[in-house]
Amino acid sequence: MPVPAPEHRLRRVLRVARIDAVSLLVVAAPAAVVSACAREWIEAAAGAGIALCGVLEWAGRNLLQRRRADGLGWMAAAQLGCLLFILCLAWDLAHREQADRIVARLPSFTREQLDVLFPDPESLRALLVGVQRLTAALLALVSILYQGGLALYYLRTRPAALAVFAEPPVLGPLPPPAP
Repeated sequence: MPVPAPEHRLRRVLRVARIDAVSLLVVAAPAAVVSACAREWIEAAAGAGIALCGVLEWAGRNLLQRRRADGLGWMAAAQLGCLLFILCLAWDLAHREQADRIVARLPSFTREQLDVLFPDPESLRALLVGVQRLTAALLALVSILYQGGLALYYLRTRPAALAVFAEPPVLGPLPPPAP
């Protein structure tokens, strides 16, 4: 597979950063508002922090568009900050005891079926805690792979950006001279 030209690689990074920054804002900002309304303060703070990371990534993208290679550092820092907030959420999820709260929210017919399947309430509780911790571990793993990988991708693009920025900017066609 041929290595893309630095200009193409830089355009691809700008496109990925735009999609990622917008998706962080679109998902995290409403999640922060909903969490705050539900008085889930840890989730609200994490959602607000992740939305802020989306803003930082957008700012880094803007710097990169203005031919400033330090925008890549902003974008990588935004990804690492997002990773930190998601890992905090995963840790909170893994250590929060919610089994009784989950069962209490189920409809009565579902609780009756669970009573038949799990005559010992402690076995149901252990299953729910295990599923909760598995979910937290998967959330942490996927986030480490995605956010960490994207941060490395941004940082590895620095030589291509410097190569593009070393050349004079290409100007489009000039307007006709004034009469």
